[in-house]
Amino acid sequence: MILTGLIVGAVLGIVMQRGRFCVTGMLRDIFLQKSWRTFAALLIVISVHAIGLAALTSLGVIAPEYSTFAPAAVIIGGFMFGIGIILAGGCASGTWYRSGEGLVGSWVALAMYALSASAMKGGML
Repeated sequence: MILTGLIVGAVLGIVMQRGRFCVTGMLRDIFLQKSWRTFAALLIVISVHAIGLAALTSLGVIAPEYSTFAPAAVIIGGFMFGIGIILAGGCASGTWYRSGEGLVGSWVALAMYALSASAMKGGML
């Protein structure tokens, strides 16, 4: 199991680093470079996710629970997420491959991702 995880992680890391896969970077390219080329990758990711979620739900493998819609929480959370992604310099996938390249700022962002995720899961948030 550990060996499989290391192999899959290494392959995913190589693909992400070589492809410079970062959702924030893709959206930035649309506005700054007027390039829609990487947007196709984003649409593929969304499609695979939607199909996979529908398939796993219909097969009974997972049972997602949906809470009530809270517009204020969505607006405030989206704004906080946007501020965080700007301060981190990119999305989580971009932070992962840039930290592997040795960018120290991405190491700090990765540590903050871990800290905030643990706070959201079982901590004060």
